[in-house]
Amino acid sequence: MISLNQLQNKLNNQTKNFALLLEFPQQYAERLWSIGVYDCATIPQAHERLRDVFDSNDLNSILTHDSFKYLIINEYDDQEIIESLHKEITAMASRIESQMFVDIETLELVSAIYKVLGLSEDAKFIINTGANFRLEWRPYFDAYDDPLAVQYADLKVHGCYYRLIATKFPFEKISFDNIKSYLYKIKWEHDGEFEGCISNGNSFSKHEDWLMMTLELFNSGIGNDARLNPTTFEIERVRYLVYGFPLVPSLVSDWHKPDLNLQVKNLDGDQKFIVRIDQQSLIFYARRVEASLFNTIDCEKHISLYRASVLAHFDADDELLKVNGVKYLTCFRPYSLEDTRGVQI
Repeated sequence: MISLNQLQNKLNNQTKNFALLLEFPQQYAERLWSIGVYDCATIPQAHERLRDVFDSNDLNSILTHDSFKYLIINEYDDQEIIESLHKEITAMASRIESQMFVDIETLELVSAIYKVLGLSEDAKFIINTGANFRLEWRPYFDAYDDPLAVQYADLKVHGCYYRLIATKFPFEKISFDNIKSYLYKIKWEHDGEFEGCISNGNSFSKHEDWLMMTLELFNSGIGNDARLNPTTFEIERVRYLVYGFPLVPSLVSDWHKPDLNLQVKNLDGDQKFIVRIDQQSLIFYARRVEASLFNTIDCEKHISLYRASVLAHFDADDELLKVNGVKYLTCFRPYSLEDTRGVQI
């Protein structure tokens, strides 16, 4: 069983790491950390309360404590504790921000808390789906000579269904010209007016327009900066460009739809979750849309850019993702090297 001394040392080390990570003076960092994470006014008070809780000599008293349970992360079976942290971390960040004299992006602060608590992947907003997570890819234009030219797979995030659309991309170098040429080739090879799409009313021409507008939104710098280029996603060893959007409920497929365990944060800023699937990555993008700002020019312009591109797909739902009464603009897009930069520590 872990000792009181070990827990106290771990608490002290957390404050030191927090100070180093954000380049704060030690005493200042101690105060912020004790208030934000453990809801204590000072580190000595945190030590005193920890001692009182631990006096019962029962590990369960720590495991079930509202805040000291976070000292147990990486020590015992901590999955439930980590799930609790995902829900509480924005409140922790808010308590720290209320005591700070310098401006730091809230998402950077959230990332720092994750890292100090020993969750390095969560600090980088990395979501490992695990071996049991399986996407059921199916042909989208199933009457085409090459039915695998475009595929789709449905999944669930926060109780909402999403559809991933994968467009085959057989070239090594990604460029707008290569993409346009390949899409033209597919249309030329498909003879006749019958589109053969699983969504009645959609067509390959509409798919082509949607894909090009989506590429323009996310990758206007394709070819100019390699870090901005979208990475392809392999399905059965074939390269695809994959984008996704909230799905109209009536179009949800009958196939297997895995549940992506991901927690959007009730915070400002662009949230970019790196979703790892079979050693490959996609980005789940989320941005909070505050009710007070919903009808402002900047907010409407931002939303309209997405609704004119990735969210303009024939199958896309007009409704924004809603989590605990808060709305978020969301979508899936390819991973790029640029996604390793930003607020994540």
